[in-house]
Amino acid sequence: MRLVELDGLRGLAAVVVLIYHSLETVPALAAVGARPGVAPTGAFHRLLTQSPLHLLWAGHEAVLIFFILSGVALTYPVARRHAQGRRFDWVDYAPRRFVRLWLPAAASTTFAVIAMLLVPRSENPALGHWMTAIHPTGLDARQMLMEYLLIPKHAYRNTVLWSLHAEAIFSFVLPLMILGVALCARWRLSWLPVAAALAVPVITASPGSGSYLPVFTVGAVMGWAWGHDPVVVPERPRPWATAQALICLLLITLAWWPGLESHTAQRITNAVTLAAATYLVHLVVRAGALRGLLRSRTVQYLGLMSFSLYLVHEPVVVSLRLLTQSTSPWWLLILAPATSAPLTWLFQRYIEAPSHRLARRTGALASARFAQWSERHRDARQASRVGGV
Repeated sequence: MRLVELDGLRGLAAVVVLIYHSLETVPALAAVGARPGVAPTGAFHRLLTQSPLHLLWAGHEAVLIFFILSGVALTYPVARRHAQGRRFDWVDYAPRRFVRLWLPAAASTTFAVIAMLLVPRSENPALGHWMTAIHPTGLDARQMLMEYLLIPKHAYRNTVLWSLHAEAIFSFVLPLMILGVALCARWRLSWLPVAAALAVPVITASPGSGSYLPVFTVGAVMGWAWGHDPVVVPERPRPWATAQALICLLLITLAWWPGLESHTAQRITNAVTLAAATYLVHLVVRAGALRGLLRSRTVQYLGLMSFSLYLVHEPVVVSLRLLTQSTSPWWLLILAPATSAPLTWLFQRYIEAPSHRLARRTGALASARFAQWSERHRDARQASRVGGV
């Protein structure tokens, strides 16, 4: 059973990241960055940053939701098979996941390099911190090789790929994480990994500690529980669900509110942000929150395109700003979506979808070859035992 509401939520999160990067071309907002605690100059800029309006361009918070959704998406099918008494095929999973992540990421890096060659990047300080410091000029062969392999934690030509580095780490440790989550569930301690994950930003002052594995963990806990529930999604939305979801959306921006800039306040509000994002995902699935919106054709289309939009949009935003330096960066709120839309469709049609099909074939082939090898190995052992007798 596919949790289609989560597809819609993923699509909306991708749009938020697009808006975030478009607004990062505004120098005053670029000085704020992705993390709270810094107030921009100008009343309008402060209103956008230090109020619930920040939800419209809460890029880092949207990525937290991406990671929670990934935790759910990768754990849920394993749990479904476990609930049905069937084994999950890890031999199929490993190559399939590698191809599914790496091919689109490599294509995205290539797209960013082509964009850099066609529209050279600039060191003009008037463009702001995000356009210059985050997007340096030049192409280093060693650095590019590392980017193609998703090795760096940061410093990508297409900077969104830092999150795929975290996704790759989570994908690698997934079997161990599922083992831990399953044991906690068996001992009725599922609250423990969630509490530990929420404690991380309080202790370290960042939800990104440990390559965001604590964030993936809360998604894995939910995915494991839902996979063992025969009725995951309610037939009708709960009457209170959407109201609670709106409160969660409000609390996701809490760390940006004025008066909460202190180090201690940031530790607590970062934990609240993660808790609100987690409960939002829970409400969407288990209580039917925002169901009409998330199941609408437009939002479902955004969900289908979300991964491609995420991988394509940033080189588009940077190139458009470099080409329109004489105009206001606010125009990118129109130009970036208009330009990204057809490129996203092309990327999804000719890169993401084929790579997804190739990933399934690769996984199935690896699984079949492993089954053949196991059978031959078993037959050989049986023959040696018979010969020994």
